[in-house]
Amino acid sequence: MEGWIPYTICFVRCEGSVLMLLRNRPPNAGLWNGLGGKILPGETPLDCVRREALEEADIDLPTDGLSVAGIVRWTAGVDPTGPSTGMYAFVVELSEGPPRRAEREIPEGLLAWKPLGWACDTANEAVVSNVPRFLPGLLGGGGPKEYVCEYAGGDLVGVSVSRL
Repeated sequence: MEGWIPYTICFVRCEGSVLMLLRNRPPNAGLWNGLGGKILPGETPLDCVRREALEEADIDLPTDGLSVAGIVRWTAGVDPTGPSTGMYAFVVELSEGPPRRAEREIPEGLLAWKPLGWACDTANEAVVSNVPRFLPGLLGGGGPKEYVCEYAGGDLVGVSVSRL
């Protein structure tokens, strides 16, 4: 599937938890998602995800162990904010325990550490629908993969996976 990839997403893990954001704005307002955002002109996906983690969570992501774990794609027209069809997906494991602050409000929404099992539960309707379908694969290693999310009537109906 070809298309413009203007976004990044990052799942910050630590001790069985993942840092999640309950988004205030579209796309995915009212749902939990990873950190990330739009790639700025002249910025690489890696630069973008590091900037977004710093802006959203005040975490300076280490460059060691931070690389593209995959690409998540969807058909044109699914993103209500524009013509995008995908995002670069990153995973990073913090070596020290997570900063155990309680949930906290930031301009983009509510930031909180959530159990990995909760974030990967396909029955969890509080999480963006495709996250539990691709996050276990991102976390499982085995090299970067492309996750193509198929939608019908706005509902996720399937995800196909292939190696990059």
